[in-house]
This record gives sequence, structure tokens and C-alpha cells, in this order.
Amino acid sequence: MIASAWLCLLSPLGAATLITLAGTRITRRVAGYLATLSVLVSFVAALIAFFLLLDETADERSHTSTLWTWLTAGDFRFGLSILVDPLSIFMMLVVSGVGFLIVAYSIGYMDGEDEERRFFAYMALFVFSMLLLVQSADLLILLAGWGLVGLCSYLLIGYYQERPQAIAAAKKAFIMNAFGDATMALALFLLIQRVGSLEYGAVFSAMDSVGGNWAVNLIALGLLGGAVAKSAQIPLQTWLPDAMEGPTPVSALIHAATMVTAGVYMLVRLNPIFEQAPRVQDLAAGLGAITLLAAGLIALVQTDIKRVIAYSTMSQIGYMFVGAGLTTYPNAMFHLMTHAFFKALLFLAAGIVIHALIGEQDMRKMGGLRRLLPRTYTATIVGALALAAIPPFAGFFSKDPLLAATLDAGAYGKLIWAVGLAGTFLTGLYAFRLIFIVFGGEPSPYAREHLHRPGHTMPALWMAWTVGALSVLSVVGGWIQFSPFWTPLTDFLEPVAEPGIEASGLQDLLTSVLAVALGLAGIGVAWWIYSARRAEMPQWAFGRQLLEHKFYFDEAYDYAFYRPANYVALAAIQFVEGPLISGSISALSRGTRDVSTRVTEAQTGLLRTYVLAIGGGVALLALVFLAVKA
Repeated sequence: MIASAWLCLLSPLGAATLITLAGTRITRRVAGYLATLSVLVSFVAALIAFFLLLDETADERSHTSTLWTWLTAGDFRFGLSILVDPLSIFMMLVVSGVGFLIVAYSIGYMDGEDEERRFFAYMALFVFSMLLLVQSADLLILLAGWGLVGLCSYLLIGYYQERPQAIAAAKKAFIMNAFGDATMALALFLLIQRVGSLEYGAVFSAMDSVGGNWAVNLIALGLLGGAVAKSAQIPLQTWLPDAMEGPTPVSALIHAATMVTAGVYMLVRLNPIFEQAPRVQDLAAGLGAITLLAAGLIALVQTDIKRVIAYSTMSQIGYMFVGAGLTTYPNAMFHLMTHAFFKALLFLAAGIVIHALIGEQDMRKMGGLRRLLPRTYTATIVGALALAAIPPFAGFFSKDPLLAATLDAGAYGKLIWAVGLAGTFLTGLYAFRLIFIVFGGEPSPYAREHLHRPGHTMPALWMAWTVGALSVLSVVGGWIQFSPFWTPLTDFLEPVAEPGIEASGLQDLLTSVLAVALGLAGIGVAWWIYSARRAEMPQWAFGRQLLEHKFYFDEAYDYAFYRPANYVALAAIQFVEGPLISGSISALSRGTRDVSTRVTEAQTGLLRTYVLAIGGGVALLALVFLAVKA
């Protein structure tokens, strides 16, 4: 089991290293094959570890392995250690399984790109980084994986280095996540000062004696800051839509299997810490509720096909934050898994549309693609129905139990339940707005002129079979668990993340009926407006402007941080760097030049002048010698 876990972790790292060292000695397609094979090996290894873990009793399902001790500081010893338990195995399967399909899809999508080797090296490194994060046995290794995930996202979002928008988006993602990383690092410093260790077991057992609610709350807040930034929740969400500047497989990997799910994983993994700070848990749930509603509203006015799906990710991660914050941990993780299936499907299906339209992402130029791309249309319908949580698709089995459980969390939980139900209506509306605009009606003039039908070439086949596999998972993946009739996933995760709230049968039934009805209502409204065209979207100028400007978060951050920093930098250039630093260097260079000019004037080129100078120098030395002797 331990060997399988290490193989799962190190296989993508080996591929990234091999591709980097081989360089142009291997073809671009071989680089894709190496990256894909490495992630497949990780998935198989995770499966082996999973089945071996199942053979053990629930109390025995936790194993730690240290490869070597890589840092010693006084009494502190930190090793490269991994933890194999139900939660880490669950995440290993999701990350490597969905990651394998996305990297395999990339072989077709990226065919013909100039920098495929670099791309696949980054993708393999990205998968390794996320696996390091979820397999870490202590908070320091978790932080290392956390930082590497942020680095890989920066490299992949800015993959198209010739595009200024891509470079700006990559920097924005890096800076926003760096803020969260900083709050997380400060929390770890406080943990070391209070507990004296960063190992999960030692930290969890010592939380009762940390020394005051203020310390526990500060630690939990710092960790929550990291989770909010990484998972793109309000108020650190502005980087995620701009991250669509990267290639579509990158968007799928970030949204479905790696980066944005890291925050949810951390909330569940560190639940013993957060349960000592219930107000911080309530804050996490509240931020998730606000985000799921705000992102759903913003998605209604987006015109970029990838940005619509990006805002749906923010909204669905909001549901997971609600579940983790209100302590229904298994439901949060179950929704994370089903979301990985249908979100990867939606992004990869959108990638086929973008590929067919020679890179076009504006939905206003699309239309009528159902006739031109029928299989892609079917796959997108499956993904949208799963996203809207319509039975029997995967999202229904995971989102509805999560919402139902909030009814067991008091008045605050009931308020969040109502917000979550409103989110289900918005989800159906924006998901099928995309369907009807992109695929409905007659083919648009742009589509007729520019459509490039995918043939039976090797690149197209790589894209087709991976989308097909995700379509199947989006249909059947939710049947793993059907609360309250069978709950194997909850039972599997319970030793690590025992739920603190649980819905009754009546609450489950009520929530499912209302959620499905509201989801269908959202689909119906989308059909009425965008397909039947019997009505128009309400044109409330202020509201539309508010949503198009994404509640003015970017503008607020621009005024609060960017502009003041820019003014300070300009003032420093004018009053500090110019006169003091550059001025002093310029004065020094001018003085040196003046001295050299004067010395040059002494160089006459006449022999008698040099003989006179030498004689005068010797005479002067003689006088000094005689004066000293006297």
C-alpha cells in the first residue's frame, strides 16, 4: 500500500523531469504520451492502495511513511512524509483519475502547438503538486504542495506568453493566491509557537490546549484565508475568471481536479482545528453561500463560454464550502467528486467547440451548433443536467443531500439552505442559457464560415473518447451514494471526517423536491427566453451593469491597492530613486570622467616631459627619505 502511494505521487514528477531533460530529443507527441501515461500510473497505483486499504478495519486505515528527513531546526524535524488514509486515498483517486482524462484530452487539443513539451511538463508537475498536497502527512508538506499548485497555475495560465492578457491573468492569479498563502503561513507559525509541531496527529490532539480562543481563531482564520484564495471564494475570487486565458485543458484541470478543490480538502482535512473555532466555520459557510449566489448571478451576463463555466465552478465550490463549514464533510467531498466529473466534461466539451471555431470563445458568435456538432451537444447537455442536479445525473446525488443537511444546523443553516435553493434556480438558468445560445437555433453566419468539423484523425479521437468517458461518469458517478438509502462513501470517510450534522428523511425529500423543481424552473426560464424567445431578459440597467462589472470587486481592488501602490512607486522614482540613487551614481560617474579627463591632459606624448616627471618624483622621494632620517 505504501509503495503504491509513493508511486502514485512520484510518477507525474518523473514524467515532468524526463520531459524537461529530454527537451527536443523527444517529439511533442511523445511528451504528451509520457505525461498521460504517468498520470494513468498514478491512478492505477491509487486504485491498488484503495483496495488494500479496504481490506483493513476502519480503525487501522491510517498509515504514515517518511522517505527522508529533509529539514532539522533545533527540536523540530520535518520529513518528506505521506499519509495514506480514507480522505487522502479519495483525493488521490479523484485527482489522478480525472487528471488522466484531462491530460489525455490535451494530446488532441494541443496538437500542433509550438511548445507542447513545455505544456505537458507543466501539466505533469501540476498533478504531482496536487497529489503532494493531498497526500501530505503534516502541514509543512501541505504548504509545499499548496505553493507548488499556485506556481503551476501561474505557469499554465500564462502558457501563451505572447498574449499580454494571459501574462496579466497569470500574475493576478499568483498575487491573489500569494495573499492566501501568506495568511496560511502565519497560521502555521502560530501553530508551531503554540503546539510545537506541524504533524496532523500532534496538532489535532493539542488543539484543546492551544491557549485561548483568540489563538485558535487566529489559526483557523489564517488557514481559511488560504482556502478562500485557492478556491476562489469571495473576497479573493477575482483571479479565477481571468484564468480562462490559459488553454482549455488547463481550465479543466484547475477547476475539476486540482487547484480550486484544494481549499475544500483543507477545510475537511483540518476539521479538528476548525471545530475548535465554530465562528470561523460559520464564516466559511457564509462566504460559500454568498459566493454561490453571486457567481450564479454573474454567470447570467457572461458572453465567453469558458467564463460561464468558470463562474459555475465558483458557485459549486461555494456549495462545498457550505458543507465543510457546517460540518457535513462527506457530502462536501462527494460533491467535490461529482463536480470533478461534470465540470471537466463541460470544459472539455467547450474546448471542442472552441477548437471547431478556430479559437473563438464568444457565445454571441455561436449558434446552431447542435446540428454541426451533435455529439458535443449531447455531452454538453449531460454536463449541464448534472450541474443543475437533475436526476438521475451525478450532481443530484451529491448536491441535494448537502443542502438537506444544512437544515440540521439551526437558524443559520436554514438561511443558507434558502440561499442554496436560490442557487439551484440560477444554475439551471445559466447552464441552459449557454446550451440554447451555443447550440440552439440556426447556425450563425460565423459558425457556417469558420466551423472546422473534427474528423477521425488521431487528435480528434483523443478528445472524443475522453469526453465520452466523462459523460458516462457524469451520469453514473452519483450512484455511488444515494442518501439515505446507501452511504458507502460517508462510511468510508467517517473515521477521518465524521459529519456533525445529518438530514432526516423528510428533510432529504423536501430539499430534493424543491431543488429539482427550482432547477427545472431555471431550465424552463432559459428555454422561454433564449430558445422560444417569448420574452427578454429583464433589462434593469443598474443591475446588469453591476453584474457585468462583477460587483465591482476588480475596480475596488484597483482603487484600494493597485493605484496607491502605483502612486507610491512613481513618487519613489521621482523623489528617491531619481535624485538619490540614480543621481548619486550619475554624479560619481561624472566625477570619475572629469578626473580621467584631467589625467588625460597630463599625457603629452613628449619624452622630455616624462623624464622631467620621473626626475622630479625621484627628487621628491629623496627629500622625504632625508627628512625622515634627520
